[in-house]
Amino acid sequence: MDERFRQPFTEAVALVEHKTADQALSRLIHLADEGCIEALSFIGAIYEFGGANVLKDYELARRYYERSVDEFGAVEGYLGLIRIYLKGLGVEKDFFKVRGYAEKLRGATGNPLASFYLGLTFMHDRSGKENLEMARECFREAWGKGYVYGLTYLGIIEQKSGCYVKGFLMRAKAGLLAFFISSWRPNSERVRDF
Repeated sequence: MDERFRQPFTEAVALVEHKTADQALSRLIHLADEGCIEALSFIGAIYEFGGANVLKDYELARRYYERSVDEFGAVEGYLGLIRIYLKGLGVEKDFFKVRGYAEKLRGATGNPLASFYLGLTFMHDRSGKENLEMARECFREAWGKGYVYGLTYLGIIEQKSGCYVKGFLMRAKAGLLAFFISSWRPNSERVRDF
C-alpha cells in the first residue's frame, strides 16, 4: 500500500468497527478516488452488508468488488463476488460464475474459502446433478487448510453417500470445533461465515 494512504485507510477501516459505516464509506470512497485501490473491496463489503446509515446496495457492492478484482486481485473482492452470485444478491444465482471466481482465487492464493465455495458448486452444480467426489475433494482441501465448515460439508457428503453415523460424527466434531474456536477467537478465519 502506498504510504500516503496507510494512516487514512487504517482510520477509515476502524470507523467500520465502531459502527459508523457511513463515515467509513465516505472516507474509503475518497481514498479510492485518489488511487487507494485497497479501499475498493472494503467499499464493496459496506454496500453488501450495510451498516449505520448505509443501506445494502448489491449492485454497488458488485461493481466495487469487480473493480477490486480487476485492479488489485483482492481476495475479499473475489469472495464478495462469490457470495453475490452464490446467494443471488441482486442478481440471478450463477454457479458458473461462482465456480470461475473460486477457481481463479484457489489457483492464485490457495484460499480455503475458495476451495469450500468450489465444493459447493460441485455439490449443487447448474444441471441440478451432484458431483459428490469433486465436492468431497474441495471440502477436504478446505478442511485440510483449517476451514471448519469444510469438515461440516464432508459430513454432509458422507451422509448423502449413506454413511450416516460417520457423517453425523464429522458434523458434530465440526460443530464443537466451531464453538470452541469462535469462543476463543470470534473473528477467526477458520469459522468465517460463508
